[in-house]
Amino acid sequence: MTQPQDPTQPPPYGLPQPPPYGAPPPPPQYGAPQPPPYGAPQPPPYGAPPPPPQYGAPPPPPYGAPQPPPYSGAGYGGYGPPPGQRVNDPAPMGMRLLARLIDGVLVFIVVIIAITASGIHIFNTSSVNGTDSASFSLYGASYFKALLIGLVITGGYEVGMIATKGATLGKMACGVRVANIEDGRTPSFGQAVIRWIIPGVAGVIFGLLQLIVYLSPFFDSTHRNRGWYDYAAKTIAVRTR
Repeated sequence: MTQPQDPTQPPPYGLPQPPPYGAPPPPPQYGAPQPPPYGAPQPPPYGAPPPPPQYGAPPPPPYGAPQPPPYSGAGYGGYGPPPGQRVNDPAPMGMRLLARLIDGVLVFIVVIIAITASGIHIFNTSSVNGTDSASFSLYGASYFKALLIGLVITGGYEVGMIATKGATLGKMACGVRVANIEDGRTPSFGQAVIRWIIPGVAGVIFGLLQLIVYLSPFFDSTHRNRGWYDYAAKTIAVRTR
């Protein structure tokens, strides 16, 4: 029968010696589990029911349900922007200029049809020395009426398409989409208005000034091809393919 060890006597030779009183604890062994820091929440004991969810926290997905994609840091619903609205993939300027050209041709045709249907005579026919000739003339009240029609059609097309689809027909054809710079979502109506009104006002003031505004993405020091209107509206043009 083994006799109990006297606590006042040192342990036998070969057994681990206890540290002296007041000495720091020995370092943990390699691979040994680390104790949680002081004040950290303790894990529930094995077999205990899970704690109730916190107020306002979303319920956990059921067992076997697909897990959400990892967080990408962009902030669209907590899991990054959807495909086609990657705010870190700006559209090349060649694609944007081609999209602008397509939109310009489409809008110009619609505006000419609308002006003609409104009764404004764009071309006047005159006869000089028995020869009939047609000349473009638009002045006075006719000019302002035609200008108003053009602004309504151009603004309605640009703002409506950007605020609902994030892209005009020209941008869709070229694989370009306008997104909110902060979360990758489709721009709001207010952002679409700001994005259109800046080059629109510049065009009313001076035609060449509008061209400079449209070419302002070339001067973007961040190399993300954001124009002055993009900075004002907090948007960015990204590629979708």
